[in-house]
Amino acid sequence: MKFKADDIVIWVLLLASVAILLWLLKGSPTLESALLTIGLFIISSEFLLWRKYFDVGKNTAVAFVKIKNDIGNVRNDISNLITGQREMGKKLNKIEKLIRLQSS
Repeated sequence: MKFKADDIVIWVLLLASVAILLWLLKGSPTLESALLTIGLFIISSEFLLWRKYFDVGKNTAVAFVKIKNDIGNVRNDISNLITGQREMGKKLNKIEKLIRLQSS
């Protein structure tokens, strides 16, 4: 599994929010600044997670469009084969009729 820059940023933001929470328990930052910073870190990490989720959704949608196109191509090929078989059947029937006419 490859880690991208977004993955690393998400983990850094989450670890930073945990670090600030631990620092708050020790008593160093003020409550308002700590809550604001933690809120910003968590909101930005959620934003990055949602962006990554929808990026996967776009890639999946593109793959489904490609598969739909391939299925359409297969359907056309089968249709052409069926048409060719019908034409071949008609020609064979004509040949059979000609052979019967000449043998009688």
